[in-house]
Parts: sequence; C-alpha cells; structure tokens
Amino acid sequence: MGEGLGQVISWYICTVVALLFAAARMVNQCQKFGRLYLEDGFLVLATCCLIGDLIIQQYMWNRGVAEIPKASRDDFIAIMQMIIPGSVLYVTSLWAIKVALVLFYRKLAAPSTRLQIVYNATLGFLAASWLVIFFDIVFQCYPNDKRWSLDPDYQCNPKAAETNYWITIILNIFSDVFIICLPISMVLKLQMKRKQKLGVMGIFALGFFVVIASIVRAYYSKLNKTMLTCTVSMVETAIAIIAACLPALRAIFLGHTSQAGNSSYGRHYELSSVHRHRTQRSQITTNIKGGTSQPGEDSDDELVREGRMSILGLGDNHEHGSSGIMVNTTFHMKKDNASLHSDAI
Repeated sequence: MGEGLGQVISWYICTVVALLFAAARMVNQCQKFGRLYLEDGFLVLATCCLIGDLIIQQYMWNRGVAEIPKASRDDFIAIMQMIIPGSVLYVTSLWAIKVALVLFYRKLAAPSTRLQIVYNATLGFLAASWLVIFFDIVFQCYPNDKRWSLDPDYQCNPKAAETNYWITIILNIFSDVFIICLPISMVLKLQMKRKQKLGVMGIFALGFFVVIASIVRAYYSKLNKTMLTCTVSMVETAIAIIAACLPALRAIFLGHTSQAGNSSYGRHYELSSVHRHRTQRSQITTNIKGGTSQPGEDSDDELVREGRMSILGLGDNHEHGSSGIMVNTTFHMKKDNASLHSDAI
C-alpha cells in the first residue's frame, strides 16, 4: 500500500494550495465588493470538482490503483467504476476555470465591440466542447460493465478510447492557448508602469504552465501510467485554479497600478469642507460618470476599471474628448443668506 505514497501526498498539497487561493479570492471579493460574481461561482465549482477528484483518486489508491496487476478482482472492478466520475470531475473542473477566465476577460473589453463578440463565441465553444467530451466519456464504453468484463466479445472498443483521448487533449490544449492569448492585447494597452504591466502579463502567462501540464498528462496517459496521470491531473487543475485567482488578488502582490484604478464608473465622489461658523459654509461636489458598463456585468475589480478606462482613453496622461464622459461639478457657497450656484458640464 506504500506504492505511490509520495504522489498521494502531492495530491493533497495541490488541493490545499488551490483551496487556499480560491478561499482568499472569495474573501477578497466579499470584503471589497460585498458580493461574488459569476466567475467566482465557476471557480467555486472548479475547486469542488478538484476536491471530489481527490476523494476518488484516494479511493482508487486504497483499492490498489498503484499496482493494478496485483489488485483483486473486486478492487479492479471498484477502480474501473471510478473512471467515469473521475474523468467527468477532471474535465468539469478545467472547463469551469476556462469559463471563469473568459467571463473575467470579457469585463476588460468595452461593450458592443468585436472583443465582446469573440468572448461570447468563446463561451459558446467552451459549452459545446464540454458537452462533446462529457457524452464521449459516458458513452465511449457503454454499458459501463464492459470495462471490467472478462468476455472478449463484451469489452470496450480500443478505438473509442483512442478517440476520447485525442478529443480531450486537442480541445483542452487548444482552448487553453486561445484563452491565454485573448487578454494580452488589452493588457498591453493598460496605462501602467512597465514593471506592473509585466507582472499582470506574468499572471496571465501562468496559464502556459497549465498547457505544459496538459501535455505531460497526455504523455503519461498514452503510456497508461495511471498514478502519474492522476498526479499530473491534480497539478494541472491546481495551477489553473491559482492562475484564475491571481488577477483578483493581484493588488496584494503588485499593489495599485495607477491612479485611474482608484475611481470607478458611475461612482459619486464628494469632498466637503464645512466650517462650523454661523455665517459661512462651503461644499464642493464632483460627479464623474461613464456610460460604458453593462447592467449586471459591472465589476469594481481594479484591473477591470483600468482596462475599461484605458480603452476609453482615460488612463494617465490622457486627453479629454467626446467619449461619453460627463463631468458635473457643483459649487455651493453660502454666506449671509447670499448663494452662488454653478454647473459645469
């Protein structure tokens, strides 16, 4: 039973680290915004699937998956019965992370632009590809008892397993590379210091480690190295969850990137100075409004605000233009019953 113990320990390390990052993101979202967004829900789903996958792999290890030729008949059947739920949880976790990333990137793009269409099409592709892989997993060897049948005429078709292998690998790696490349052009447009911009791009580029892990997993899966395949699967999913959590936590590592990130659309700022004197009171109120956020999709995430403001040309050293921005400044002064009201638009 000690065979593969080191790999089992690595499963738990990956799960705990990913869980800590996911929990930190959720706490950060609740503290800063008082709510969770749709992408947070998908990351919670991905983390739950990772935990479920850990439970299944631990069960399989207890039944002797590290030394399948030595496993009893009952243990072998128990291991084979976990193939479908384990595979579904693995794929669901990865695809939930992909959806969460695309939802987040979509907030960086200005509404009604070509990028929005690209992101929506990407979400549709992810939904369709997940369904294809899900049904292929379930029905590639149906009924499921063919997996452990001793009857040569009642066993799984090797070609079906080969097809599932290539479908999963191609769709997984292709979608990873495509999603990683999506936000790079927008990040390059962000008006921030070069060091901070490289840090943000580094967070996005962490997704390439997920691609490498996917390739390594495919290699060991092809060689039927079950324990190594399970281990790399845990590493791949854990890195993907961490990469998806880092953009929301980036202020902790990189700090605030620009003064533009200190304001948000549609927010009301008020600077008031009240002199408690019988005859004098002054108040300055400034409203800054921008009409680019979509109902139900607004986010106060700093990177989202900076991305939108950069797209609008409102970053540092910008020129004011007719980009749908309204600045309304109101001065109220009162002294000895005399008042002055000025509006500047």
